[in-house]
Amino acid sequence: MALPTILKSEVKLTTGSGVQVSARELEALRVDDATSAGILAVLFWCGDREVDGSWLIVDAAEIHEREGESVSATRSALLRTSRAQPWLDGLRRHVDRYWPPFLDAFKEEALRDHGSLVEELARCHREGLIEARLPEHRILAAEHRATLAELIASHGEADAGRILQDLLAYLLALAGYRKVTNNPVGVPDFVLSDLARDARSGSKVVFELTLEEADRLLRLCRSAGDDQLAQAVTARRTRLVRE
Repeated sequence: MALPTILKSEVKLTTGSGVQVSARELEALRVDDATSAGILAVLFWCGDREVDGSWLIVDAAEIHEREGESVSATRSALLRTSRAQPWLDGLRRHVDRYWPPFLDAFKEEALRDHGSLVEELARCHREGLIEARLPEHRILAAEHRATLAELIASHGEADAGRILQDLLAYLLALAGYRKVTNNPVGVPDFVLSDLARDARSGSKVVFELTLEEADRLLRLCRSAGDDQLAQAVTARRTRLVRE
């Protein structure tokens, strides 16, 4: 899965049929090279089963028509736009695959308060623990929608939108971005950078190890000072032990 080396994102939650995107927000999503991207990510919660609870992601570079200082984007227009932008399909597949389990993994903190969530997301990302925290069982669509309904009802649309913004930032970072820059009062909402080499090239090597071999590899990584690889081995070993 090839990914943009730098990813700028503007995030919207709406209970209506569309969203407004200001000229200032669009300007902040501009990129200067072909390896980077600026995206608009929208989560609808409007009673439409086709889109409710899922992220719609579009390349902001192709949003041109404005009404004054803003752009009005309906869910049908965003769906059409996303289907015409296959270069973001790898990013969308990552989000579609991991979004329900990711939300479930951090549900407790998300329902508690924004501060607790951001602190835990940052810690797990820094220590390479996010993948190991994801649930092994499949999250049913009804369970996913129930969690979102509780989140929006508990915090209100505005605060829930900020919570979902941070959840999406670290969900996308799970694809291989090591640096997450949040802008709680600025634009864009967040920037992801420092993309791992295997994520940048879209190539991964898969091999099997016994638990004993995994433990030996973990000790070798630690003795060599390769903390990133040690964290990856630890996360996958934890998942294997759970199984």
